[in-house]
Amino acid sequence: MIASARVAVDSELTLVPRHPSDAPELFALVERHRTVLREWLTWIDATLTVGDARRYAQFAEAQFESRVAFDYLVRAGGRLVGAIGLHGIEWAGQSAQIGYWLSPEAQGRGIATRAARALVSHAFAKLDLHRLEIRCVVENTRSRAVAERLAFQFEGTLTEAYLLHGAFRDIALYAMTVTRWRRH
Repeated sequence: MIASARVAVDSELTLVPRHPSDAPELFALVERHRTVLREWLTWIDATLTVGDARRYAQFAEAQFESRVAFDYLVRAGGRLVGAIGLHGIEWAGQSAQIGYWLSPEAQGRGIATRAARALVSHAFAKLDLHRLEIRCVVENTRSRAVAERLAFQFEGTLTEAYLLHGAFRDIALYAMTVTRWRRH
């Protein structure tokens, strides 16, 4: 089931369900860019070995199969450049959150926007979700720009809603409904 769950973005990009066999490649990417990625991502501190990456991939695979969350690796020309996913899925309320990150060398090329656009389309058209949210630290201007380029509506700031490396940070909350998406 998971192998057929790939999401084609365009001729360069593909979203591939996370798999334990990808752990060495993913860990190498994280290790190369640990300091930069750590600025916004709490899980970096818990990913200290290939085994850590493999265990998370096993967890993500189980979540994918049970339809609790959908965690994808972003591949550009076959090369791993980051990850994106639907998390906090509430099937009863037809909502979820989108999270994403890219390695520094992949940033600034429209990859996050294209990957997120494809995932939004997949979520609304194939998964029948009604509302998607993007939440990011207020100061994370690159992540906020992705939400804004996709015409997600800024709904407000969640005060001290995210514990990042020992300090509570404010979160910018963006949302898109299927109704707005169809109009765009």
